[in-house]
Amino acid sequence: MKLITFEGIEGVGKSTQINLVLDWLKTKGFSTKLLREPGSTIFGEKIRELLLSKDSNISAHTELLLMFAARSEMIKEHLMDSREDFILCDRYFHASIAYQGYGRKLSLDLINLLINSVNCPIPDLTIIYDLDVKAGFKRKTNDVIDRIESSGINFFEDVRKGYQQLAKERSEVEIVDASESIECISQQTKLLVERLI
Repeated sequence: MKLITFEGIEGVGKSTQINLVLDWLKTKGFSTKLLREPGSTIFGEKIRELLLSKDSNISAHTELLLMFAARSEMIKEHLMDSREDFILCDRYFHASIAYQGYGRKLSLDLINLLINSVNCPIPDLTIIYDLDVKAGFKRKTNDVIDRIESSGINFFEDVRKGYQQLAKERSEVEIVDASESIECISQQTKLLVERLI
């Protein structure tokens, strides 16, 4: 099983790219599974609802711990003993480092402790789609904004910096310029994924 995770701030086109990769891998005859964070289990989807609801006035620590509760269930249900050739995940623990670490200013040591404590498998590849924050939100002008998305421009600037730092520090992470055309980004994404085939 190869685990590929897709990351980036709001509006970078993750969902588009993950679905293009999914279809492409299927045409090559690989068995695949698509996951999303938070979510992908009955319990995880309930947590997702709580986390994204504007009615949830929760602390940054609660947000982080709920993310890891959902993640722990996803790992148990989908990543342990997986038989698929490829698992594609829309966000993973890198998102906690970027969003709760760099964005919410929580301890990176605490986040790394949680990553190790719930035995998060290290992805074979993590693709971060990088885009100017204002450009990302411009793409989402017609979308309903959830609790996390309404955290403001400065928050997302910090999240973006966190992702850029991860690309420098972690060997599984690759960064792709999300300001290019969908076709160009897809081509770059496939070239990265092909290394695992």
